[in-house]
Amino acid sequence: MWEVNNVPNGNSSVGTINSSGYYTAPGTLPNPNPVTVAAVLQADSSVSGSALVTVESPSSIQSLALSPALASVTTSQALQLQVVTPGITVSDVNWAVDGVANGSAANGTISTSGNFAIYSPPPTAGPHLVTAQLIANPGALGSAQVEVTDFPGTLTWRNDNLRSGVNSQELALAPSTVSSSTFGKLFSCTIDGDAYAQPLYVPNLAIPGMGTHNVVFVATEKDSVFAFDADANPCQQLWQASLIPAGSEVISTPNADIASTDIVPYVGITGTPVISLNTSALYVVSKTVAPGNSQNLNSVYGQRLYALDLATGENKIQTQGIQFATPEPGPVFSSLLENQRAALLLEDPIIYVAFASHGGQGDYHGWLFAYDSTTLEQTAVFNVTANSIQGGIWQSGGGPSIDPADPNHFLFMATGEGPPNVGTNYSDSIVRMTTIGGLSVADFFTPCDQGQGPAMNADASLQSMSSAPILFQDPVSQTNLLIGGSKEGFLYIVNRESMGGFVSKCPDSAPRVQAIPVGGAIFSTPLYWNGSVYVAPANGNLQQFPISAGVLASTSSAAQSPETLGPQGATPVISSNNTSNAVLWLIDSSGALAATNTPAILRAYDPNNLSNEIYNSAMVPKRDTAGLAVKFTVPTVANGKVYVGTQGELDVYGLLP
Repeated sequence: MWEVNNVPNGNSSVGTINSSGYYTAPGTLPNPNPVTVAAVLQADSSVSGSALVTVESPSSIQSLALSPALASVTTSQALQLQVVTPGITVSDVNWAVDGVANGSAANGTISTSGNFAIYSPPPTAGPHLVTAQLIANPGALGSAQVEVTDFPGTLTWRNDNLRSGVNSQELALAPSTVSSSTFGKLFSCTIDGDAYAQPLYVPNLAIPGMGTHNVVFVATEKDSVFAFDADANPCQQLWQASLIPAGSEVISTPNADIASTDIVPYVGITGTPVISLNTSALYVVSKTVAPGNSQNLNSVYGQRLYALDLATGENKIQTQGIQFATPEPGPVFSSLLENQRAALLLEDPIIYVAFASHGGQGDYHGWLFAYDSTTLEQTAVFNVTANSIQGGIWQSGGGPSIDPADPNHFLFMATGEGPPNVGTNYSDSIVRMTTIGGLSVADFFTPCDQGQGPAMNADASLQSMSSAPILFQDPVSQTNLLIGGSKEGFLYIVNRESMGGFVSKCPDSAPRVQAIPVGGAIFSTPLYWNGSVYVAPANGNLQQFPISAGVLASTSSAAQSPETLGPQGATPVISSNNTSNAVLWLIDSSGALAATNTPAILRAYDPNNLSNEIYNSAMVPKRDTAGLAVKFTVPTVANGKVYVGTQGELDVYGLLP
């Protein structure tokens, strides 16, 4: 039972308190002041607790505090603001936006509803200052900075088809605003499996019967795709799509057919989907099995390409999805042996889907398929090892790359372990593909020691390419370059207009390539930003290599993080406001391979000073601990929030209220 100055529930003279313990001050100063608020145990009135509350006259208040003090919203996203100064409500103040009372169409408007002031943004991006002025004392002011963004979304793995990993339209998150006291875990959304795929984000999406939302999409290894409101706390699920055809089920691993423990306990959706705003569709590949039966029929595995409606999750083109198939004669695509690890690529109107295998198991091939996004009709197929086996397109989960400024529409992909490159075999290479009129090899780079390891041994084939190709243009030399990495622990800088093919004389050197050892196997994808290359090798530190005129300035890193990042390393991304206020983000997934299976750790660094880790989710564990780690995961930074996929949940981090 609650009391105020010994009065049950209080009264108009001393203030009132409800059953939830919410105290409301009286309209005039009480006497005596402060008042005593007490909680008395109903079962034993001798047990109680109390607190003194001082009630101030509004005229004595000299300043106001608003929450949130800094926020980022999209053009359709309303923002709730509160006055958190004790004793003051939203109706006790006059509101303005950029100095205009109640705002305007150009600046955004503000109105009050209950305990909140509601800011409705304008249709264009830009910063706006919301102010509150105390009516009883006009000298008492409070303010909140609102960044209205026109960020178009994260529609593909690492933001774009260059695979840059850079969101240069992040207005709220910066080294000055991200710390354990200002930034943390806001909420989580439950999912039904491991999220190997990177979360994708679409702003201002109209959902039938549910209004307009910023939406985050998450795919799982149990063949589900979830759509959540990207901002709602607690989590709001908008839809869920299960991509399991009739008669099929989720694949549990390992099993009688798939011995690999590379991805456990289920294999379903591994490659990150891709989104087209033109067709309003999310394209995703799901793997399932139709189990055998008592008549000794073998299990039948299937891999299917789906086009899901962004707003509803319903199939837009075919309910059962499009099965992958290869033309005759020639090697046959195996839905059992192949696994769709690499992220999908969309260069309108064509979707590209790449395959590797389950931990290098069996006589698989690396495959690249092309489909029309409007019909899902197959337009081309390429086999990496047409006269041999293996050569999977793994890329640590990253997708093939295309430079949108390239009039030739060349596609770049990295291939893994396989036989020496003879004839039409392109394993252990970075390959430039012609995409006009079909898929064919235009050029390639193969390290000089390719094929020197024992044949057909997945981890002994030297220089097996393990990271996605990152495309960028050197600002000094204007050379079109490519970054790649290998299991052997080499970082490669390649001229993508003249890749050099295969030269058996070692060591590799410029001008064909610059090869830098980084002290550990690379099972992640590097990052280029603002004149530096960042890479996090296995069981190593995040490292920075400055680059100038197309060449890394040194064979040793200029800076390193103090932390080591486990056996998978990490794939970093950057958020910035153009080139300022940059934050480098990564997920430390060491726990995914630990015997105890521990949580993921979201880490944030100043990219100009890697010794400065400005935040990690283990700093305030009770509040910020993420779900259990999943290897190869990449964080998504959008509109002031960071989305982290884990085992069984999507964790959402952002500025604390």
